[in-house]
Amino acid sequence: MSLPQDPFDLIAAFLDDPAHGWSIGSFGAIGEFIRDPEEQVEMTRAPDRLEACTARGAIRIERGAALTPIAWDSLSPDGESWGHSLAFCVPRETSGPRVIGDMGIDEEAIRATDRGDRLFDLGVGSGVVTMCLRTKDAGLIAAMEAAQGQSVLGNGAVMGQVLRAQPHRVQLSPAGRVEVFQPIPPPDGKSPDGPHTHLLPKLIAKDRGHSANVPIPEGWQSALNVHPASPWRTSLGERKPFDAALDRAFAPYLEQFGLDDDHRTARMVHAAIEANAAPEFADWPASRRGRIKARIELRRRAVQGDRRVVPWRVLYDRAEAELEGEEDA
Repeated sequence: MSLPQDPFDLIAAFLDDPAHGWSIGSFGAIGEFIRDPEEQVEMTRAPDRLEACTARGAIRIERGAALTPIAWDSLSPDGESWGHSLAFCVPRETSGPRVIGDMGIDEEAIRATDRGDRLFDLGVGSGVVTMCLRTKDAGLIAAMEAAQGQSVLGNGAVMGQVLRAQPHRVQLSPAGRVEVFQPIPPPDGKSPDGPHTHLLPKLIAKDRGHSANVPIPEGWQSALNVHPASPWRTSLGERKPFDAALDRAFAPYLEQFGLDDDHRTARMVHAAIEANAAPEFADWPASRRGRIKARIELRRRAVQGDRRVVPWRVLYDRAEAELEGEEDA
């Protein structure tokens, strides 16, 4: 399978398919765009931009930023499955002031009806990512103006106005923007299906571009994430029978845009199994990422019916997944 060399063309191919999800975000401050197959959507494909807009949210990807694609597998903690990830990355920059700031009128809003609304930086993004809210509500505008230069985290007055006014949330990066129109759930509520945001103070405080689970190289940060259709889970995250075709469909992206270390680990694991090596005497990766990749390759062979991996999985794939979650923040 021959893949487009231009990242913009790669993105366009994914955007056409509602099976894939999208996000722009940094550690703890993320905006996601998802649409249902039957959902009404307005698509724009222009030489300089791509857009998809529904009643629940919108995304715009702009041509111009020098985006570097990076693809990888992610380990699931269920002992059997894995996921796929594709990030379009740029060099990481030092974060700006992490305080509320007035960005003026949002003249770049995706929908014309939103281009007169006020845009405020929440000061929770990291590196190249900015998380904003957009509103025409006078009470919220007054609260945000009064809170300029302050942290939004722990600011009860501002957050009370945010929950009352239910502003749009806008994620900005060099790749473009994600806009979420759906209401913000209460603090103890569940995120809605479809476009939504996450704002997790303990993770935001780390000022990092991504979780330690994400193998983006040091000095780089994702400006746009594609969440490809999973071979193991539905778009709602529910478990489904393994779809080998979806796993094969992502293989060319891993081959072309995967990490060199991941390729070396995969070759080592497959060579050892083909040589009928004893797992207890095999060279097992020393790095956290190497162990994760090796376990994924064992699982991939297991689901294909290769019984030779059974002793390998008993020895190496029975521990808890080495994943970083909110409890580690």
